[in-house]
Amino acid sequence: MDETISSFLEGSRKLVYLGHRRFLVEGHRYRSKKFYTFFDGKAELHYAPVKRDVHYIFRMVRTIQASYGKVTKDGKKKNRDKAPIEGVPFKKQSIFYKYLPYWADLEVRHAIDGMHLKKNVFGNTIGLLLETSAKIKNTLRSRQDLVAMKIRQDLHPVEKGNGRYELPPASYNLTRDEKKAICESLRGIRVPICFMSNIRKLVSMKDLSLCGYNCHDCHVLLTLFLPIAIRAIKPVYVKMVITRLCYFFDTISQKVIDEDVARS
Repeated sequence: MDETISSFLEGSRKLVYLGHRRFLVEGHRYRSKKFYTFFDGKAELHYAPVKRDVHYIFRMVRTIQASYGKVTKDGKKKNRDKAPIEGVPFKKQSIFYKYLPYWADLEVRHAIDGMHLKKNVFGNTIGLLLETSAKIKNTLRSRQDLVAMKIRQDLHPVEKGNGRYELPPASYNLTRDEKKAICESLRGIRVPICFMSNIRKLVSMKDLSLCGYNCHDCHVLLTLFLPIAIRAIKPVYVKMVITRLCYFFDTISQKVIDEDVARS
């Protein structure tokens, strides 16, 4: 709906949804061509989609009559890829409209689990910094996507022959000493009993990795200790981005949110 912007990455073999800059205010500097190399290679000229009221979707799907099964009565296969109503992207009406009378009046129908979200964010962030094989996103395929999109030439893989490539270091690629400093900082944390897991058992100084943590551990580490641990690394912009990300999750995790503080 509303011109959803998506593209398929051949290298990673993933369908991704870009165009997040259209939600920025008009005239924001990230919309201009000056920063195009850091995003999708284009200036953002689109505007944010119109916010629909709570009954908009219901009016679109209330007349849809979904037919289930593999074949129709005349023995022909159903066209499951085609929506029954022209101009409506939905193929059926949600069963919640029938059994939950208040469903059509809900302003927000889907709530994101904050704890699991923070676990994913922390796992991907610390995995990227420590280059944990299970969590690392900086792969040859992702670099090949940059080549296809014609952005970030400084990160394009360099072919060495015989099917081998060299990946130029990025700003978030840390040295072994920096990784060791982060692990030592986390390993030295002392917290009260039942505050979180024993972090000394989570940090491996041999592999310079962090594993075995649960959702609550990620919540504590992301909102409290990660901004402190990353002070050991040198890239200023990497520290700034991660610190602001941690402060954001710390703010929305509060029981009472001050709108002025949240905007800042």
